Amino acid sequence: MGNPRLALSRKCTVVSDTTFESGGERTLTEALTDAIAEAEGVAPTDLPPLYESVEFDALTQLIEHSGKNTEEGLILAFQIRKWNVFVSIDGRIRVCDATIETDLEPIFAG
Repeated sequence: MGNPRLALSRKCTVVSDTTFESGGERTLTEALTDAIAEAEGVAPTDLPPLYESVEFDALTQLIEHSGKNTEEGLILAFQIRKWNVFVSIDGRIRVCDATIETDLEPIFAG
């Protein structure tokens, strides 16, 4: 019998997808800021301070210190205003509009 996997789902509409790479050109903080700005339809510099909602240093440490073992399937989720934000250990970031419900789907499907 194989290892059981946690099945995580969402019921919110996807509005922004991006990726980041540890040690890459953009930091996780920059990638998240860009994704949230895209969701809001504004420039990243026009966003209100995000550090009041998210501790980016802690989030970065969680992702970077968990390693790249995608078998573990680590996904972190949090909400900023009306946005549900999902960050996967493999570098995927998805921002969904929590006010627009959809059918239940896996977080990174679609």
